[in-house]
Amino acid sequence: MKKLTSLMAAAAFAAAPALAQDDGWETRGLTDDAITIGVMGPFSGNASSYSKALIGMMAYYDKVNEEGGVHGRKLVAVQEDTACDSAKGLAAAKKLISQDEVFMLHGNSCSGVALALRPTIEETGLPWIVAHAVSDSISTPLAGNIFHGVPTGSANGRAMAAFVLSKPDTKNVAIIEHSNDWAHSYSNPARDYLKEQGVNPSVELTMERGQTDATAQVLKMRQNKPDFIIAALYEAETAIFLRDLKKYGMGDIPVMGTAGTDLENTLKRTGDFDTVKNYYVIHSYVDNLDGEKMKPWGDMIHKFYPDEELSTFSFVSIGSAEALVSALETVGPDLTRSKLIAALEDVREFDTGILSDPITWTPEDHQGVKGSAVAGFVDGEPTVLKAWGQPY
Repeated sequence: MKKLTSLMAAAAFAAAPALAQDDGWETRGLTDDAITIGVMGPFSGNASSYSKALIGMMAYYDKVNEEGGVHGRKLVAVQEDTACDSAKGLAAAKKLISQDEVFMLHGNSCSGVALALRPTIEETGLPWIVAHAVSDSISTPLAGNIFHGVPTGSANGRAMAAFVLSKPDTKNVAIIEHSNDWAHSYSNPARDYLKEQGVNPSVELTMERGQTDATAQVLKMRQNKPDFIIAALYEAETAIFLRDLKKYGMGDIPVMGTAGTDLENTLKRTGDFDTVKNYYVIHSYVDNLDGEKMKPWGDMIHKFYPDEELSTFSFVSIGSAEALVSALETVGPDLTRSKLIAALEDVREFDTGILSDPITWTPEDHQGVKGSAVAGFVDGEPTVLKAWGQPY
């Protein structure tokens, strides 16, 4: 990563909101031996499996702290539960900012929550690295203090559609999705990509969060006989949809899912391999969950969280934590919020060793990861793929 430049530091300071001019604002949440970081996530509720992303991230903090911290400062996580609920998320953010006075924010799953928080966090000017939620609207239009550390919905949506069309003779594609911004952040770019390639979705259906039966949607799809299905659904609804596909004789149709699910958790939820054997998901990593390249990261998590059961979510936020630490190291001991923002904007082609694509942030673009691989079961084993039938 390049050295911090005085020009970028000045630009970042100039872009800070009026609140940033308060005495002590630049170093609030910072001591000689600690950097306090607000970590928001769904630690309870039906989306609590996403909190694994934050556990992995905080395990990386622990690793850094064990090695002496960053310029002698430890990374101190202050956790708040959002329960994947916008009202609770807003209360959590306000507490972290006003009461706990954290130096910065890192984490957040559930795009609906993150979108609800954006105006408040943008106004404060606190650095916020979004480490799991994927909606493009969280970080675009550009907000000077908000950075995406994972592939956004548009990057993932186009990768999903490209994988679908990489299967030979795929002409008839169906889409099922939630009616929220999170789902649209995947389905809209996927739909655009399909149309660019001359494929119009033959049927587009909605399945709402909390819905416990997908019979009506599956029967409509059965009439259209799709070659491939794109499913922009959360984990619980994905499991229900896949079960009903199998129930009505459509279990052999491949389904392309989002980063809101993973193979292992979906298999666990359905309890039946035949139900998920044709399910594919966006996979942001360089290897399988139990692959050689992922093992050091899994060992790291278990060192600090011995009882943690690993899933794909466990690793997704670690890359942005690495980029954060690199930026903190670049700034040096004379740390301020504006200097950190400037250093983050100078991250270029940062290879995390865990994400399938590097992280690049610039003053004009805070969406750091532009692509993704795909994971699916091949011969019964989870396999990372570049395209249909092509291992990563």
